Amino acid sequence: MSIELEEAMQRQLGHWRSALGSGDQRIGWKIGLNAPAVQERLGIERSVVGHLTSATLLRPGGTHSLAGAVKPFVEPEIAIEVDGEGAILGLGAAIEIVDLDHPIEDAAEIVAENIFHRAVVICPSAPRTGADGVQARVSIDGEQRETGDAGATDLAETVAVVDDALRTAGERLEHGDRIIAGSLTAPVPVQPGERVTLDLGELGTVEIDFAG
Repeated sequence: MSIELEEAMQRQLGHWRSALGSGDQRIGWKIGLNAPAVQERLGIERSVVGHLTSATLLRPGGTHSLAGAVKPFVEPEIAIEVDGEGAILGLGAAIEIVDLDHPIEDAAEIVAENIFHRAVVICPSAPRTGADGVQARVSIDGEQRETGDAGATDLAETVAVVDDALRTAGERLEHGDRIIAGSLTAPVPVQPGERVTLDLGELGTVEIDFAG
């Protein structure tokens, strides 16, 4: 990791520590900038890591306001539950809401600002350690918009990327951390009045409504 990215990660973790000190609960982590073409353009060699806290955790089936969002998208993801050593305890469906409010041009700035994160909804874990044969289906108001092969995600590598980034930054995984492992399909734009459903088969189904 470059000096710039290390400094950006410390800035991000500074915000995270401050939030925890103010009463927010630790939820886990996310990875981002996973597409090889994006990494090449930004001059980075691997995905980057962000954090999740209770401040942006939504209730499954709840409603999220898009007020203030510039370019909101949903990303269907697998949530990996891990122990403190990085072993996979279970998997679940998750939807991350991101706001692509500025161009993807500066990796350090993106990391420092927690990789476009706006909110996340995560369903309970199923006792699975792999996603082979699982298809991701994203629907808006009952109409299927995107599909993806959840089994194509290298879950062990995702955990390793997060573990390495945290150790480099002076932190570490804790038992019960959830890691959302990157979008399983192209990000889907959303707007107020829509309901998004992610069906991950045996790994669960999760929904979220959007308001203005």
